[in-house]
This record gives sequence, structure tokens and C-alpha cells, in this order.
Amino acid sequence: MQLHIEGTLTTQDNHRHISHNFVVPEGATKLDIDFEYAPNRTEKYGNLLTLSLFDPQTERGTGHRGQPKQHIMVSTAEASPGYLLGSLPAGTWDIMINSNLINDGPPVNYQFDIAIGFETQTEAKIWSRGTTLPRGEGWYRGDLHGHTIHSDGSWDVEGLVGFARQHQLDFVTLTDHNTISALPQMDSLSADGLLTMGGFELTTFYGHALALGIRQILDWRVRPNERTIAQIKGEIEALGGLFVIAHPMAPGDPVCTGCQWGYDDMMPGTAGVVEVWNEHWDSTSNNEESLQLWYGWLNQGHRLYATVGTDIHGTPDSTLEFGFNNVFAEALSEVAILKAIRQGHNYLSSGPKLAFSGTSTVGKTVMMGDHHDGQEKLVTVSWEACNVDDRVRLIVDRQVKEELVAETKGEHSWKVDEAHWCLVEVRDLKGNLRAVTNPIFIE
Repeated sequence: MQLHIEGTLTTQDNHRHISHNFVVPEGATKLDIDFEYAPNRTEKYGNLLTLSLFDPQTERGTGHRGQPKQHIMVSTAEASPGYLLGSLPAGTWDIMINSNLINDGPPVNYQFDIAIGFETQTEAKIWSRGTTLPRGEGWYRGDLHGHTIHSDGSWDVEGLVGFARQHQLDFVTLTDHNTISALPQMDSLSADGLLTMGGFELTTFYGHALALGIRQILDWRVRPNERTIAQIKGEIEALGGLFVIAHPMAPGDPVCTGCQWGYDDMMPGTAGVVEVWNEHWDSTSNNEESLQLWYGWLNQGHRLYATVGTDIHGTPDSTLEFGFNNVFAEALSEVAILKAIRQGHNYLSSGPKLAFSGTSTVGKTVMMGDHHDGQEKLVTVSWEACNVDDRVRLIVDRQVKEELVAETKGEHSWKVDEAHWCLVEVRDLKGNLRAVTNPIFIE
């Protein structure tokens, strides 16, 4: 059974979800959908059209890729990366174009060719969940943001996990764009020494966020007067997930469509965590601007914590220095790691090791992320694995209170009685960030 759909889009269709309905009859076992659009590129930047598929009951996945020719296959036994296998219920389906970017220029012409098959399928592959040896309270190092071929990555799930093992991480997280199709395989690769974690990157036209700990598809589409980003955040948290604003100051359209955070009601609104370091520090994500945005939010009185994410999409340049999250958690488990991130019990580092704590006159000790309520506000940082010419800086209410030469390792204490929050940075001689703690709150 063959179907053909075609159409034309202009700049007036930019940032829309455009439905194309078709009917699947009883007994169908396989769909093959070929999509093509042109022109792909107008002058410097390309048009970006991505696809989502819906059956009569639920979403069947998203392919956040944008190539001018795309193929989707969904059957009872297997599916293209980004999409979910399973039975094909009879009724009205929807192949949706997400017009992430349509540049000024000639109209974009597109077409779908849909083939519906009825042949017997092989049995679906079942992924057995892997296990990690139990480990108790302690420091764990890992990544919260990574991609594969199930969205716009160039490597498969094994490639992402191999990267984590190469960097001797304790945990690694798969967050493909608006899809959970690879999470069963990701979960199967948990093993002794490496915890694999899951979620997805909520990818909208006006900002991205990590939905960590989520293993079911949510409606990720923000629609004016109908569905807000705050409502989606609430649904993520109701399922036990963690919402993290991703790379908030990255360039937006047309350089990186939808990458810059543009939701006024969530600046930061009720958000509790923000990714201030994306990829390597001097990447195009404008990390310094994201860090300073966070500092500004802290000064406004928001109790907001920071993370780092490699946002890795494939085998990286070996010279790049990525930051990772160093998390003090009750155990090496997804639940415990995310709980610790919610509490700000982590620091971000591409190498230096930090311990940042507060001690009051009565001997009460607090760590990064906590509230220091002692009579005398004394904070102490110890550091090691720094470069000899790195600088250790105490930041108090966004201002540099003191800067020290690292000399590979050391320790220092300060009184911070007249402050609202404080944290510690490590920077190299060029001013690039190499590590930063979450704050200790004073008032």
C-alpha cells in the first residue's frame, strides 16, 4: 500500500509543528516513510526540518537530524534510530514536520512517500538491563549530557559508553533529542565500574533542557496558550525526573536553532539546576556568559545549582579538555546521583579536585549546595591536581574576593560573614575555567 504527500513551506511556517495525517489499516506490520525537502541550504545556513511520528494513541519517536533526505522504518520488530518499535494500531497516524528553521529565500518544497507493509516480522530484540556493583556514599565522576545516532549524533550507544570508559567515568547519561528510543540498550550497558543513566534533551524552538531520569515519552512541544515550558517541567518532576536548563547562552537561530534559552517565565523561574558549562570550556556555547547568567540569578536570590555536560555527539578531538560532574552521592545509582545534583552536592571540573566546606564556631560543617547558618561564617577549600600556574578564586556574591596561585595543591580559609553566597573557581592563566564548585549559601 503506497501513499504520497507533498507540500511547500515558507518563512511564515518557521517554528511550527505541521501535521500530515494518513490511515493505517488493520493487520499492518511495517511502515516505511521516505521524506525529502529542498533547498537544504540558503546562503550560509541550512533549513532544518525534523520529523516526529504519532500513532493513534501515542508518539512513536522523533528523528532530530534534519538531512534533506530522511528514511523512517517502524515495524513490530525493529525501528529506525529515534523511533519506537511495536505493533501498528489501525487508525489515523501523523507524520509531523518540526520546522526548526526556515531561512529567508525560496520556498521549501517537500514530499513524503509512505509504504505500508503486511508481511510477518521477526521477533523483537529484548535488551536485558545491566547492573553495577553496589557502592556506598562517596564522590562519583560522570557526564549528564550525550547524544547518539538516535538523534543527531554520529556514533551509536556503544560509542558513547566507550567514551565514558576511556575517561574512567563512574556514570554516563544518554540524552538524545526528544526521544527515548535508545534507552533500553543504554540501560543494558550498565556494568561494574560504570553506571549508565537515561533521559532525553527536551528540544524546543526557544530553548533546550535535560529531562534526566525519564524513560517515557512526554509531549515536548511548547504551544502558546496551551502548553508552557513550566508545565512540561512539572510533568518531568512529577515522574521523578530532574529538569536542567541546557546551554542557556548558546547562540540561537540561525547558528544553532533553538539552542539559546528564551523562556522569560523560566529565567530561571522554578528551575533548580542550570548547565553552565557545555562541551569544552572555550566551545561556541558561550560558557562564560552562561556562568555569569547563573551568578546573576544567585544574586537575585534564586537557590540554583550548576552542572556541566559534554554534549558529546561523536568521537571528539583528542586535544579537547572536557569538564565532568564530581558528585557526592549516597550511592552509585541514578536515583542517588540525581538527588545529589538537586542538592548542589557537586562541583564541575576538567581536572582539578576540590573540597569546599564551611565550619561554624560551634563546629557545624556544611558542604557545597548547603546553607551555612553558624554564628561565624568560615569557609575552607582544599585543591589538588591543578596546574602550577592555575588561579584559585573565592567568589562572593559574584565578586572575586581573593585569588591565589594554585601550585598544584593547597588549602585556604576565609571568613564570609557579610555575604549571601560564595563558591570557588579554578582558572588557568588565560582565564579559562578549569573547575567551579556549587555555592555555599550564607543567608
